[in-house]
Amino acid sequence: MPPMAAAATRLPDDVTALIDRRDLEGLEDLWTRRMEETPEDLPFFFGVAAAVKKKGNAEAPLSWLRFLADYQRENGREEARLTVLLEVARMSPTDGEIRKELDEALRRRFAGHAALPSVLAQFPLATAADPSETGGKILRWLRFAPGECFLMAGHGAGRIVELNPALDFIRLDFGGSRLPLSLVSAEKNLVPLSADHFLRSKLEDLPSLRELAAREPANLVRRLLASFGGELPLTDVREHLAGIVDEARWASFWAAARKHPQLLISGTGKAAKASWTETAGAADHAVREEFLRADPATRLELARKNARRSRDLAGFFAESLAADAVQAATSRPALAWELSQAAARLAPDRPEAFPAEGLLSAGDTLAVLAQIRDYTAREKALEAVRARRRDWADVFASHFAQEEDARVLERIYETLGEVPERRDELTRRTLRSPRVAPRAFLWLAERLPPEARPPAHALFHSLLEALRQEEFSGHRARVKEFFEPGGLAVALVQSAASESDARDMLAGLERAGGVEDYRRGVVREALLMRFPQLRAPAREWIYATPEAIAGRRRELQHLSQVELPANAEAMRTAKDHGDLSENFEYHAARQRHEYLSARIASIADELSRSRALEASGVDASEVRAGTRVTLRDAATGEQRVVTILGPWDSKPEAAIYSYESEFAQALIGKAPGETASVTDGVFVIDAIAPWR
Repeated sequence: MPPMAAAATRLPDDVTALIDRRDLEGLEDLWTRRMEETPEDLPFFFGVAAAVKKKGNAEAPLSWLRFLADYQRENGREEARLTVLLEVARMSPTDGEIRKELDEALRRRFAGHAALPSVLAQFPLATAADPSETGGKILRWLRFAPGECFLMAGHGAGRIVELNPALDFIRLDFGGSRLPLSLVSAEKNLVPLSADHFLRSKLEDLPSLRELAAREPANLVRRLLASFGGELPLTDVREHLAGIVDEARWASFWAAARKHPQLLISGTGKAAKASWTETAGAADHAVREEFLRADPATRLELARKNARRSRDLAGFFAESLAADAVQAATSRPALAWELSQAAARLAPDRPEAFPAEGLLSAGDTLAVLAQIRDYTAREKALEAVRARRRDWADVFASHFAQEEDARVLERIYETLGEVPERRDELTRRTLRSPRVAPRAFLWLAERLPPEARPPAHALFHSLLEALRQEEFSGHRARVKEFFEPGGLAVALVQSAASESDARDMLAGLERAGGVEDYRRGVVREALLMRFPQLRAPAREWIYATPEAIAGRRRELQHLSQVELPANAEAMRTAKDHGDLSENFEYHAARQRHEYLSARIASIADELSRSRALEASGVDASEVRAGTRVTLRDAATGEQRVVTILGPWDSKPEAAIYSYESEFAQALIGKAPGETASVTDGVFVIDAIAPWR
C-alpha cells in the first residue's frame, strides 16, 4: 500500500488558520490532542504536516510525524506506524535514520513471515534512492503470505503457495490448479478470506461442511450468507456450494433449505438473491413489501416461490393475484388467466377471478395460448378448449408447433389420440419439416417407437438439416446428442432399408456441417458395420504437389486448432449477451461455426483422397498431370510453356493449369508432334517433360 497522499483530506478552517499564522505551538497542541482522540485519522495528520512544510518549516512536521509513529507503536498499531514512517520517508528521503526505522518496523510487523528475507533482499532499503517507494513496495509484497487464503472471481478460493518478488509473481493453488499472478494482478483480483470465512472452511475442512449440508441444509446456507454480508445472488450460492452439495442432490437440498422461515429469496430470474433475516416475521414482511412493489407478472413468480412460507402469506397472495387478474382481463387475457390460475391453486375454495369462458372469448385463442408462460396454466387452458370448442383438434394441432414444454406436448399428443388420422398427419408433417416446429420435432424424434417413424433415411436427413437450421439454435446441443453412441442417428443408420439408402445417408453425413468429427465417426462406423461394402467406395483421387498437400494440411490444422476454438469462444461470449432470437453476434458466430465445420470436413475428405505428384515418377511420354508442355502456335509459330498440375496448384496467370480444367483436358493424352485445339487456337505439342 503506498503512503497516503497529503492532499487526500481537506483541513478544517480553524486548522488552516493556524497554519497560515505559522502558529507552531498551537498546531503542536492540536496535533497532540487529535493524536489521543483519533490516532487512526492518518490523512488529517499527513495533511497538516504537508501544509506546514509547504509554508517553509520542514523540521516541525517531521518531528510530529515521528511522535505519531512512536504513539502508534506504544498502542500496538504496527500497521499504522509503518504508514506514518513511509510518510516521513516521503517527506525526507535523505534522512539516514528513516531507512533503519523502516527496516526495523517491517521486521517487527512481519516477524515470522516466510517471505520476509527474500522480499527485503530484493528491495534493499539501505541503498534505495527513494526509501518511501521501496518501503511501500516491500509492504505491498508482505501483505501476501504463503499459506494465506484468498478469493478470486472465476476461480473461487485458493491458497498462496509461492511468493517470488524477483520474478514478480505470486502463485496460488485453486484445488490442484496452480495460477501465477503479478503483484499488481494479485492486488487487483485477490480478496483475503478471514479465518472463519465460509470459503476458507471449504478449502480447509470440506468434510465438516458436507456433513452440515446433509444434517442442516439451512444452517449451511446461513453460514455462507454470513461470510458475504448476509446476501448473495442465487447463482453465487450454487457456485459456492458446488463440491459440498452433489449436483444430483441439489434440488432436494435447496428445497429443504428454503423451508427455513428466515431464509428469504427476493427477485426473479437472474436477479434473484438469497438473504438471511433476523426473524421469520421480518422475512415475511420483506416478501410482502417486494410483492406489493412488483408488477403482476413478477408477482406470479414471487407467489410461487414464497407461498409456502405461511398460510397468511398464501392467502394474501391469492387475494392480490385474483384482483390483478380482474384488472388484466380486458387488455391482457393470457396474463389474467395465469394470475387467476395461480390464485386458484393458492385458494381452491374461492371462485376463479378469470374463468375459462373469459379466456375463450378473448379473441385469437392460439395467440393467447402462446402468451401463457406457465405450463400448468397452458394445460388448463387447453383443457378448457377441449371441453368448449368443436374445433379443439385444430387448435391442439396448431399449438403443437409452437409449444416448448415437453409435458404440454405430451398432453396434446395424447389428447389428439382421439383423432388418430389428425395425429398421424401432424407427426408426418413435423418430422418431414423440422424447422416448422423445432421443439416438437425433437420431442417426437425422442419419443416415437421405430414402427411409428418415417423411413430411416428420411428421418436421418431431417436430423442433418436440424444441425444447420437457425430455428434449432437453442436446441443444437440436444440434436448433437442424437449422433452419440446409442443415439437416434446411430439407430437410424443401423436400420437403413438398402445399400442405396445407406450410401445416401453416408454422403449426407460427410457433407453435414455442425457436427464434430468424433460424433460423425460414431455414426459412420455404425453405418459401415451395417453395410461393410461401403468401406471401399470408388474414390476420386486428387493429385497435387507435396507443397500443395502440406499447405492444405496447415490450413486444416489452423481451422481446427485456432479458428474453430476461437469461434466457439465467440459463441459462448455472445450467448451471455441474452436473448438469442435478437442476438446478431451469436447468429453470426453460429453461421461462422457451421461454415468452419463444413470446411474442415471438406478439407479432411480431400486430404484423404490426395496423392502426391513426384516429378521423378512422372511418365512424360504424353501430357498428363505433373508434366510441363511446350506448345507451338500452328498459325504464328510462337511457343508457350504450360504446366499441368492438380486443382490445388492451379495458377492460370502463371500458366499452371489444373488437370480438371477445360484447357488441360484438351491436352491430356497427347504425345509430342500431335496437335490440340484449345480455347485460343490450335497448338502443336513440341515437347513434354516432368514439371520440375
